[in-house]
Amino acid sequence: MQDVAVKRSGFWATWAGLLRDGWRAVRTGGSRLLAIMLAFHIAALLIAFPLIGWLFREALRATGMVAVDFSALHLGGGTTITVALIVLICALAFWLASLQFATLVLVLRRSARGEKPTLAEIGRDIAVVVRKLVRPSSLPLVVYLFVILPLTGFGFTTVFSQGIAIPAFITGELQKTYSSAAVLYTFLLLLAFLNIRFALTLPIFTLTDASGGRAMRASWRVTRGWAIVPLLAAIAAVLLLAAIATVGLVIAAIVPTAITDEVAPDSSPIVAAFSLGAAQVVGAILTAVVTSLIAALLVAFLSRYRERLPQTLPVRELERSGARRRSTRTTVSVLAGASVAVALGLGTLNIDTMHRLAEQPDTLVLGHRGFGDGGVENTIGGLDAAKAAGADLVEMDVMQTSDGKFIAMHDANLSRLAGIDAAVKEMTFDELVGITVRDIGGHEDVIPSFTDYVAYADEIGMPLLIEIKLGGADTEDHVELLVEELEGLGSLTNHIYHSLDAASVTRLKQLRPDLTVGYTMAFAGSGVPDTAADFIVVEEWSATQELQDATERAGLGFMTWTVNEISGMRELLRRNIDGIITDHPDLALQARTEMQDETGLADTLIDALSRFVVVF
Repeated sequence: MQDVAVKRSGFWATWAGLLRDGWRAVRTGGSRLLAIMLAFHIAALLIAFPLIGWLFREALRATGMVAVDFSALHLGGGTTITVALIVLICALAFWLASLQFATLVLVLRRSARGEKPTLAEIGRDIAVVVRKLVRPSSLPLVVYLFVILPLTGFGFTTVFSQGIAIPAFITGELQKTYSSAAVLYTFLLLLAFLNIRFALTLPIFTLTDASGGRAMRASWRVTRGWAIVPLLAAIAAVLLLAAIATVGLVIAAIVPTAITDEVAPDSSPIVAAFSLGAAQVVGAILTAVVTSLIAALLVAFLSRYRERLPQTLPVRELERSGARRRSTRTTVSVLAGASVAVALGLGTLNIDTMHRLAEQPDTLVLGHRGFGDGGVENTIGGLDAAKAAGADLVEMDVMQTSDGKFIAMHDANLSRLAGIDAAVKEMTFDELVGITVRDIGGHEDVIPSFTDYVAYADEIGMPLLIEIKLGGADTEDHVELLVEELEGLGSLTNHIYHSLDAASVTRLKQLRPDLTVGYTMAFAGSGVPDTAADFIVVEEWSATQELQDATERAGLGFMTWTVNEISGMRELLRRNIDGIITDHPDLALQARTEMQDETGLADTLIDALSRFVVVF
């Protein structure tokens, strides 16, 4: 019946009605709603995150580690304490995120009725939800809050789920064949569909007596049919306006610095710093408004289609506060004063940040397995392409064959590149060398021997970052054999090395302490690993500024892989890390050259805004 009602009233009427109701609720909530959202954000940054960080460090310490190092992880000892602390961390993040969403929904529900609730009334509403959140029946919300929602980015947003994503190195690998790319995009489309159907989960959980699982089932029921389309269009309109506002914010922040770059260059660092501070505050406010608007749209949609809920699950009526019209001047004044104070404080702190970001980067750019835009990975053609692009080094992989010899190869199976379902560990050197390989870009080459690859790299003057890969046929003396082969070529000291295998890293440093060797970590959560290596190589997702600083204090180098988005390249270049491993060295080199040629701070501020100012 509701679908018929939508058709009768018209798509645009429903769309406009949702936007009108949503905006009315946010406007009625006003500064009080904004203050609550910002209070949650500040509490998360100043209290929750430090507490979670401390618990995480204690969890690592219980197993004798100072960093997340899966190679050093072992059962026994303090593992029980570690698991218990990790469970506590997850529970805390879930509880705080759920509480933030529930509070927002409750305030918006009252605002939609024209009320401006007191803190005491909000507290009583929240108490009901808190009692539900501590029950095991709320646990299905974890799947929605920390899997479906952050991976698709539709609906609520919170600092507790920011950064949750499929790691870039996984999506990058999956996009290197048509079949795996199809699987990836199908998975993402499925997640998007599930997110749309579960979009009302949190409002239903908050405003009814539904458990977590029942709220998800009820959301699925309410969002059926074409009735959901006007809601999606309304949310798209909000996001479009947010994008326009973000562009306006960036322009407003950059103009003063662009002017001082021309007329008073010595003042640019200070102007840029305080412009960044102001943009950070305005960005946080804009995020709070956008999040509130989207939540208000969901609440308004639920109100319009509440009869779709099971009869045994009515929307709980909140105790009416009499729709009192309270003066908000005090709240507005406090919020404005606090915003100015925070902006000035951030601006002061940003002065040093702007000076550091303005330094010309000397970061090394490494072609990942060569340069895929010009040749197949780990082949002579890919090496030539990286040289032509101007890469400083080429990262490549060496793997041992069944008869103990070495080839240039990353995959343990030949299916992706050669179309042969065969494992490298089951094939001999002679069987592997010369096999034709092709990539998704249409390039074709042959599998080279490790000796030929290194010899050619030496011939064209291309230093290598050689990764020791374990393919399953690795002999106990594989590091010794590798060193022997390179010494025979006279190439051992021409290149640097790294590996995911901690034992190989340690053994290589024991054999040749003079070599530069890195320890590669698929995930680095906190702290610097206990390693004999000279540098660490971490995946882009976990390559935080904090980890970089800790690594530098430990006297180690810091590289990141695989960085393929220009925004990520620019951020890491601004941070002047030691090396960026990328499938697109040409783009990273272009960005580095642009930064080295800069004469003002306007471009630096643009990168700082993209890094420190996040809108929705």
